[in-house]
Amino acid sequence: MTQSKLRLNTDIRKKIGNIIRSHFEHENRIELENYKLAKQDTIVAYDRAFALATRIVQRAYPVADVETLKAFKKKYGDACDVVAKDSCFYFARPTDDDEKEVAKHFNFKLDASLNGNEYTDKDEFAFAFYRDELKEAGCNPDILIQHADKADNPTKIQALDKCRDFLGTRYKEGEDKLAGQWKQKYSLDVIGTSYCRSRTIPCSHNEFEQMESWTLTRGNLIKCHEQWISSIETDMKDVSLALRDYKYVSDAIELASKLGVSIEETDLLRTAGVSLTVYQPENLASMILSRRVKQDNRTVIEAFKKAKQQASVN
Repeated sequence: MTQSKLRLNTDIRKKIGNIIRSHFEHENRIELENYKLAKQDTIVAYDRAFALATRIVQRAYPVADVETLKAFKKKYGDACDVVAKDSCFYFARPTDDDEKEVAKHFNFKLDASLNGNEYTDKDEFAFAFYRDELKEAGCNPDILIQHADKADNPTKIQALDKCRDFLGTRYKEGEDKLAGQWKQKYSLDVIGTSYCRSRTIPCSHNEFEQMESWTLTRGNLIKCHEQWISSIETDMKDVSLALRDYKYVSDAIELASKLGVSIEETDLLRTAGVSLTVYQPENLASMILSRRVKQDNRTVIEAFKKAKQQASVN
């Protein structure tokens, strides 16, 4: 068996393409380094921002008051049910005489939108932050980037649902998953109604600016994830076009080798099955003849059974 006789088909093109993509995802490119740094910065920024938010919220709703109200609820029931956990806070900084109120939602939820809107859920941050976990679970956290210029389609919708199911952001029942753990970590006791905007919490100019800086860090992680995966998609588009034009496995293996990817023909044959070698005359002939043998064996067995039945009758 020689490479010159082994032709490419859909299965082997897909397999080689996946091997090259995996190599691209792990190779040391600047976009990957930026993504890793952005994720580290995000972890630090989240903890700092939440510590600051805790001080602001507890200044407005002292812990002692919260505990007193909890005790009243325990004693008097729902009539005193005015304390709840929340991850979205509506902070307002002081304004000048001629300036309108400067206030903004700061939403710590895993699927919060970039502008902190309490009513808009987004996937980009969660997919970027938990990319490794999603990939390990067989999900595609890059789907939004890969389909950025495409309308909604079954492939995209199914991939999104699978990611959301794993994270626990698709349904409220996902409290025991990553989204629930995230919410529990980044929630505070607040006093008032369930609507974030109805309880404006005052903060200083400096505190407001620090909170805005945190939102920029979240956005930077999303941007770095997008730039990294987009660079891979650009490369893979060229690779896919080349694999489509190649006729033989040797051409694809040579391309992979020049890209720094080692692929053995024997590995492809071992995992891909008969479809990769069916074009070889000797293999095709052997497969066809093997069917004849099976057919002849079946005929012999049927004849034997028939003869045995006749013998028993006689």
